[in-house]
Amino acid sequence: MKSGIFIGKLAEQFGISTQAIRYYERIGLLPPPNRNEKGYRIYSQEAVQRLFFIRTAQNFGLSLQEIKELIQLDLDDNLAAYQGFRNMLQNHLNEIEDKINKLSKDRQSLGLKLEQLNSLVPEPDQRSSTDTYSGSLLELMQEIESLCAASEDMNKIHQGDELLEMYNNGQRNFQGIELIGAKLNGAILNGADLSQSELMLASLNEACLEQTRLQEAYLSGADMVGAYLNSADLAGATLIGVDLTDANLTEANLIKCNLGGACLRNANLRGANLSEAVLIGADLQGADLTDAITVGTNFYQANLEGAIIDSNG
Repeated sequence: MKSGIFIGKLAEQFGISTQAIRYYERIGLLPPPNRNEKGYRIYSQEAVQRLFFIRTAQNFGLSLQEIKELIQLDLDDNLAAYQGFRNMLQNHLNEIEDKINKLSKDRQSLGLKLEQLNSLVPEPDQRSSTDTYSGSLLELMQEIESLCAASEDMNKIHQGDELLEMYNNGQRNFQGIELIGAKLNGAILNGADLSQSELMLASLNEACLEQTRLQEAYLSGADMVGAYLNSADLAGATLIGVDLTDANLTEANLIKCNLGGACLRNANLRGANLSEAVLIGADLQGADLTDAITVGTNFYQANLEGAIIDSNG
């Protein structure tokens, strides 16, 4: 007679259903069980240990697919399993932090809208004889949105002003700063470190960013017409749809930079490093790429009409 534990006892031991155990078998998390002479499933000590592993890993918030990957890594190489486990936990922590940040922004936005509602239509016990609103509910909602948008625009201006004030006071490290939609036209930020910053939809027209670090920064949709980016480091930055018309990018580092759909008309890219950069659908009409490094650069469907291409690619 084969020794082992029946599926019902196994399920009871771990506080799960027998259906869950069968499911773990189907997806390869548990090894196939033995059968006794009557055809009943008999689970070995290996299966018990495997279930201990699965249930413990679930306490760390790991999915069944991640647990399956860890099991395979553990069978092959302990060190690889440790690193895989670390990476999974870090990814889950990043996801949670992203959710917290989004909830915080949503809370702030909703709170602002409630404030505007209370100012337009106070509660009955706080209403005076002059507090009347005659519009429809839809008109009220539209007015609240308009007021909030104006308030947010003013906040963006203030954020930009605060950045410039810190810069003028000698601060140069602004890594990871969030300035989405900020107004920084004509700003002087030479030599600043804005790596991994969020500057989507920001206005940086004619801004001075010489030798500025923008590694892995997010600048999608930003306006940077005539900006000075001489020797700036934009390695790995995301600049999808950015307007860099007439911008100066002499000797700028644009390795692995994503400039898909960007406008670089008449831009100065002399000596710039565009290795492995993505310029799919970009407009480079009249741009100067003399001595630019373009090894592995993707110019698919880019407009290069009138561009000066005497590159090192």
